[in-house]
Amino acid sequence: MTVVFAPASVADFGMASVLVLLLLAVDRRVPLPPQQMPSVSISRRVSDTNPLMGVPVLVEVTLENHGPSIDRAFLRDTPPVLAMARRTREVQSIRAAMVKGSTSLFCGIPKDGKATLRYEVQFSEPGAYTFGPCHLRLRSMFGLAEQAHVLPADLTVRVYPRRLVKAVQTGPARAFGWAGVTPSRYRGGRLDFMDMRGYVSGDPLKDVNWKASARSGKMLVNEWRVERGLDCVVIVDLSAVSLPRVGEWNGRGEVVTSAYELACSLVAAGNRVGMLVMGNSLDKVKPGFGSKQLKAMVEMLVDSSEGDIWSMKHTEQFLEIFFRKQYTMRKGTLFFVFAWPTVELLESVSSLSDKGFVCNSVFVDALSGEGRALADLKVMKPREVQFGMRFARAEREAFKAGLREYSDVFVWTAGGGFVEAGRRPHR
Repeated sequence: MTVVFAPASVADFGMASVLVLLLLAVDRRVPLPPQQMPSVSISRRVSDTNPLMGVPVLVEVTLENHGPSIDRAFLRDTPPVLAMARRTREVQSIRAAMVKGSTSLFCGIPKDGKATLRYEVQFSEPGAYTFGPCHLRLRSMFGLAEQAHVLPADLTVRVYPRRLVKAVQTGPARAFGWAGVTPSRYRGGRLDFMDMRGYVSGDPLKDVNWKASARSGKMLVNEWRVERGLDCVVIVDLSAVSLPRVGEWNGRGEVVTSAYELACSLVAAGNRVGMLVMGNSLDKVKPGFGSKQLKAMVEMLVDSSEGDIWSMKHTEQFLEIFFRKQYTMRKGTLFFVFAWPTVELLESVSSLSDKGFVCNSVFVDALSGEGRALADLKVMKPREVQFGMRFARAEREAFKAGLREYSDVFVWTAGGGFVEAGRRPHR
């Protein structure tokens, strides 16, 4: 049997070309003329604009179609980013981690209809995370024609450090017996009943002992021993050289969380607290009392960033400038919060201790987080990671011994709070 292939005729090619041209003509009419902006609107909503670190946040992006039906729409959202200048000439960004869902959606939208993209993210560091614009691509029925549009939907989410309720209720200030010299404005400003004396103009009526006054025939008031609180400044070291860093992970989140928990406990115990943050910028809050003071310090911690511009060698200089009365007269108590001590920090602690300040060193234990980051990146073998962790712990113990010469030393761990690691010897 012989098979003979006959050449295609010109008529066959003509019919095929007509069919292709017809499909192109139909396709080009969908969905919109090339240069026309589609009649769509976009909105973004999050379940919480002030979330805590590590807590998933639901993001919803809604695309509404106010014009003709759209056969094929591809919507892509820009995930939130924390932009931080970590070095003088380098800007790095940290993206929120995806927990559930996807940042893209492919669908069709009828006339006057809408489509919603949903996904969940969580944040590993405190700070102000910014969502970028949404990208929309409209394709024709057969995908031969396409339009690309950028739709602005700016939104900023402020992420706050975690708060350990147990640490705030018990209060490290009470547990460690820290004592200061400033009369407390909380809990009535009194502690123990001391004696009675005659009434003097200006004494509060709540202190009048009415029963004793009735018996003696003259007005008497109760005397109390005034409560005392710390007069202190929390100094947070966010210099790049002191923060461990592996990939996108670094110790800033844990340092900020530790400083927040310390400030919260000190303020809740009725102490007068100020804060100084050294890093990419120099941030300060003068010492004060109350919840407004705590809020100011927390907002400053959220906006702080790691960097090499301001280091711990400037601590004494700016304590004297910004806290002049505190520095020259009250002296008081200093809390140094850091992830890894540097020579500059050791020099500052020793110098301020010699000047009469009571110094406390709060060592933030970020080694566990660093080990997990190394394991996730798989840049080292597990045995090498374990050896490196043992070496780092031994080096940390040596630094603790040096700090104990001039300050009390405490170790903070995520989920474990503050643990005393050594007291300064009495001189």
